[in-house]
Amino acid sequence: GTELSEPCISKKSAELSVSNETGYNDTTRFLKNIIGLWMIQETRRQFIREGKEYSYADMERLAKEAKPFAGFIDPDEPRFTPPGNQLKRIREYLKETGQNEPASDGEIIRIIYESLAMKYKYTVNSLKECTGKDFKAIHMVGGGIKDGFLCQLTADATGMEVIAGPAEATAAGNIAVQLIALGEIKDISEARKIIRDSFDTKVYKPQNNGFDNEYEKYIKVTGGN
Repeated sequence: GTELSEPCISKKSAELSVSNETGYNDTTRFLKNIIGLWMIQETRRQFIREGKEYSYADMERLAKEAKPFAGFIDPDEPRFTPPGNQLKRIREYLKETGQNEPASDGEIIRIIYESLAMKYKYTVNSLKECTGKDFKAIHMVGGGIKDGFLCQLTADATGMEVIAGPAEATAAGNIAVQLIALGEIKDISEARKIIRDSFDTKVYKPQNNGFDNEYEKYIKVTGGN
């Protein structure tokens, strides 16, 4: 999402299901909610149920070693939301959309990662279309930034620099707003500077690794959702 001075309410934002939420000091958080790493977590649980005790590091390694762009899914498809056998659901989705059966565990994990990155690309394009803004970078915050592979794929897919951090963004923001209310910090600009200076961030530069060539396939498979 992005921060706006006022809500963006248009036919296009309604078609794209982008939300306007109230932000600090009467700003608007114009954003699209995406399922995120739930699918990776739930897939790991299914692997464990099948006797494969993969750690998240194992899953990342298997994904990196797998064939790229073997298939795509829409991470926000309702079938992927409930707990359960994500591996079965992913295979069913691939079959229903005329795609190949994953050849390995690593391939199915990579399909999730690359589909998330494509979803981010699609969403960034949607935000640009609605707002008329040209964004220069993506700030990724929260626990998900510990997944460096997803951060790098996000940079690659969007063609934008990704600045990852802080991991404890919600807590830092909460504390900052309370300090503003108490008069200990002047305003949100000073609060953001303090947060930037207090936490390490990591920058991921986009690499030309084929996402643009595969984007049309992703849109065709998912219906552009």
